[in-house]
Amino acid sequence: MYTRLSAPLDVQWELTPWCTYNCVHCYNYWRRDERPMRVLTEDQLVVRRKTAKELLENKVFHVTLTGGEPLGVIEQVMPELRQLASAGIQMSINTNLALMTTEMGKLLKELGIRSILTSLMSADEILNDEIAQQRGAFRRTIEGIKVAVSMGLRVSVNMVVSQKNFDTIYDTGKLAYSLGAKAFCATKVSKPSNCEDFTGFPLSREQLGSMFHELIRIRKAFGIEVASLEHYPACVFPNTETRTMFGNRNCSAAKTSCTIGFDGNIRPCSHAPMSYGNVAEQGLSVAWIGMDAWRDDSLVPSVCKLTCGEYPGKCGGGCRIESLNVHQGVGGSDPYSLEAAPAAKRAVAKLKLLDPAVIVQLQPKVRFRKENFGFIAYRSSTNWVAMDSTLYGIVVPSKPVSVTDVATAYQSSEDDALETLSILSAKGIVQII
Repeated sequence: MYTRLSAPLDVQWELTPWCTYNCVHCYNYWRRDERPMRVLTEDQLVVRRKTAKELLENKVFHVTLTGGEPLGVIEQVMPELRQLASAGIQMSINTNLALMTTEMGKLLKELGIRSILTSLMSADEILNDEIAQQRGAFRRTIEGIKVAVSMGLRVSVNMVVSQKNFDTIYDTGKLAYSLGAKAFCATKVSKPSNCEDFTGFPLSREQLGSMFHELIRIRKAFGIEVASLEHYPACVFPNTETRTMFGNRNCSAAKTSCTIGFDGNIRPCSHAPMSYGNVAEQGLSVAWIGMDAWRDDSLVPSVCKLTCGEYPGKCGGGCRIESLNVHQGVGGSDPYSLEAAPAAKRAVAKLKLLDPAVIVQLQPKVRFRKENFGFIAYRSSTNWVAMDSTLYGIVVPSKPVSVTDVATAYQSSEDDALETLSILSAKGIVQII
């Protein structure tokens, strides 16, 4: 059970369905109508303006620009993106970098964008282009990565892993490292909801485990950060090492994030085909309220609730859209789930307590949003906390705060107060002075 926030913290905004590539694992490839045009029409621009307005009015903290290929239309939507940047909304971008130039990099920097997630299908050029369905795709993405890295932008490379490119994971990670990427991600392919036959693409459970081990091998060989950009059922991890590294993701769909499609439709996540409203009609707030089933755990498979000792705190039963695509319903089991208690325990890092004599102060870049329980204090998509009005009243005046100050305000022990300040420090909400 998750408390319903007044609005998402983070939004994936699909600027366009148009793309330079036509990757066989992407929903764009499986469209049955004509491929979309690159230039946005006036009607489409109206939807973009309304989307920006909704993001501002609902005080969303972070927006990921995605597509399609967002660089293809970014110049057309710069007025709206400048509005977001001026309001302090953080932005990042998911792009294949095929259109990356120095001029494009300057636009990204103007918007405050410092982080790029790009896709590379394989270190094998022929295979990469085959998957992208575009001759020269490998070369264009490689050149784009080089431009972005040369401009000081943080580039993370994601490889969508299927049967087609499974054997090239290590070499692709090695290539990403050699190009200056700060992180390499390998993420299992997921069946697009509009695909009728995905035979020959999905990984087996054994291959998924091997993918995790390849990522660990890459990290040990090159020292590069590694990750997998999906949340997986706890029971899928073969050992503690893989679960510790890749089993700490939780599904944020409709809990802290959602997707606004290129058509204005509001969905729980980018994989989800179902819409709960449109920005130009119902608005973000109405659609967000309508997603309560994603928050109340009613979609979690009953077998997971009964057999997994780590539900609900450490496992939510896997991906609901994977279930939808395989079982024709969001309440079924994730196809990778073993429907059993996890073999590996989730390692939880122990909170490092501050010195009891510590004095802290609010970090200047922290932003706040009022909620019915108090406030959200937000530094980044991974560093935010919920706090009540008492704690807000202590830290927001930006004056020095001690353990005694917190203990006095709550009439609590200094041990409890120290833990509170230690959590705020670990999340980057306060700084030691």
